[in-house]
Amino acid sequence: MSGMNSDQLHRSTLGIYSSLINEFNPGLQKLVSLGNSYIQAFKTLAATSDAYFSALSKIGERAFHTASSRSIGDVLIQVSESQRRLTLELEGLFRWFSLEVLDSMEKNVRLDRDYLLGSRETYEMQLRSQAAALERLNRRPSQAYPQGGSEYVDFLRESHNQALQEEERRYRFLAEKHCGLIESFTKLMNKNGVTLQQKAAAWTEEVDATRQQEAHRPSTLDNIVSSEESVSISVTHPSN
Repeated sequence: MSGMNSDQLHRSTLGIYSSLINEFNPGLQKLVSLGNSYIQAFKTLAATSDAYFSALSKIGERAFHTASSRSIGDVLIQVSESQRRLTLELEGLFRWFSLEVLDSMEKNVRLDRDYLLGSRETYEMQLRSQAAALERLNRRPSQAYPQGGSEYVDFLRESHNQALQEEERRYRFLAEKHCGLIESFTKLMNKNGVTLQQKAAAWTEEVDATRQQEAHRPSTLDNIVSSEESVSISVTHPSN
């Protein structure tokens, strides 16, 4: 950048402001819109998840009060409650996303366009003033000032650096907000992941244990062939 001449510096500075106004801020506005759609999609998912696991819990309650499947019913109830608690925590994360990320971006979009337009206008006014001063000096033989004089070039370089800083601040803001989002997701996963994995292993063992218990029970076929009475009962009340 330091090797650019005055015309290149000027064109690059204007290009940065134009890019922020015409590309970055509209892109930020699109992100806000997509983020709001993301939240609405999650709300729909959360509502459907709640309905699903509420229904699963009711089936688990019925199983819990049977003579054959009490432990299985308990597992179904625990699975349902764990999933519903996880959904509640995700709802909290999405509320944070809405407030800390989307609202901040939307506020920046509203304020930033006018700020950037003003900054570009100020730069162009100062540039005209600097160019006029340079032209006046160039017309005075006794105070000859070389074309592209040092003050004028220094102004262009300083203005270009300011534009670069404005650009960097906006991309850094966007990155910081989304690094925070990923950190929040990571904390939630670390908080729940190991616990859920342990619970899932315990639930699987408990359900598998019922299969082992079933293997030691007399089978329906054994009951059928054991006596004529059991055959009669089997025919009258066929097994599901």
